[in-house]
Amino acid sequence: MLDKKDKYHLRSLANTLNPIVTIGKDGLTQNVLSSIIDAITAHELIKISILKTYQGLELKELASLICNTIDAELIFTIGRVIVIYKKNKELNRYGIK
Repeated sequence: MLDKKDKYHLRSLANTLNPIVTIGKDGLTQNVLSSIIDAITAHELIKISILKTYQGLELKELASLICNTIDAELIFTIGRVIVIYKKNKELNRYGIK
């Protein structure tokens, strides 16, 4: 579990990131989920973009589902963007304990 200070730090770092994964009209499929897992393993902190054609869960519910499924931390959601973090012990790019 991240504390407030770490979340604010990661949130500021996420401002410059581009979305790595996009969720479209098909929703959260197994392929999308595996792409999220691959991306978060490689980068630790990722942005997920939700297209306007997505017709599924509310954004917060979708973010919660993704985080619970892959055991990641939700940093924030804004508009149609979700930012999540999962510490990779080998990388530890952001110095989070």
